[in-house]
Amino acid sequence: MKYSALIVASLALMACSNNTETSVRPDMATVQAASFFMGETVDYGYGEIDGPRHEVSIESPFAFSVTEVTVGDFRSFVEDSGYVSEGICNIYTDNQSWHIAPDRNWEHPGFAQDDDHPVVCVSWDDTQAYTAWLSEKTGEAFRLPSEAEWEYVASTGGIEGDDGHVGHDEANIGLVDCCGGVVEGRDQWMETAPVASFPADRFGIHDMRGNVWEWQADCHQETYDGAPLDGSARTICTTPGKHVIRGGSYGDAGDYLSPRYRLPGPKSQGYFTVGFRVAQDVDQAS
Repeated sequence: MKYSALIVASLALMACSNNTETSVRPDMATVQAASFFMGETVDYGYGEIDGPRHEVSIESPFAFSVTEVTVGDFRSFVEDSGYVSEGICNIYTDNQSWHIAPDRNWEHPGFAQDDDHPVVCVSWDDTQAYTAWLSEKTGEAFRLPSEAEWEYVASTGGIEGDDGHVGHDEANIGLVDCCGGVVEGRDQWMETAPVASFPADRFGIHDMRGNVWEWQADCHQETYDGAPLDGSARTICTTPGKHVIRGGSYGDAGDYLSPRYRLPGPKSQGYFTVGFRVAQDVDQAS
């Protein structure tokens, strides 16, 4: 009888463990291997960046999380692992441009968020801790997207409106003249919106433009000279300690929403407009 009870208890423990692994695993959308032309040389008055335009051949299928990582997702990670973020969060206000606000962090970004909103005020270092935990928890290898993968999905996803642009009916975006939120059309949020509040792209992926900027795996280099041509992430740059951010946010519009627009971010600092999504090689996906 004791032996039977032990078996039942062991099975219950295994079921609980499997349920936990299932509950933390994000929904993933598979993207097939493809070739495309990446980048576009632009000059905003401080030199040519984001070029040269070049062909990238993504050699293997990959998968993106259907939504950005949410506050609830990140809280589950913190509570389970005991991880403590450094909590360095950059913000802007009507009276002051970008600066570190000591009282802001992923739990208190300065505006109300429910668990289904994308987490912000997380650094690139935080994303690495999260993906390592998620990989261990699920037994699958998770990572950040490479910026080549991200640009391919964003540039071919087809979320643009009838005018060829991403507007307030397609995404949670902001002022044309930087920066700040706007309530207009389907976009009813001044700050972050619940993930998947807008239609998915042709891959089944939500919020690739707007809502929050997204950290990429790549270190940041002003141009693509010497960048990988196989879709993998760039790991060696002349500006160490900075990583790529893409996609625009609830406070941005115009060029910031271009699938080719990119910014650098110090890897140890977060922003109240920046979050992330996860990716994986498709042979790791179940």
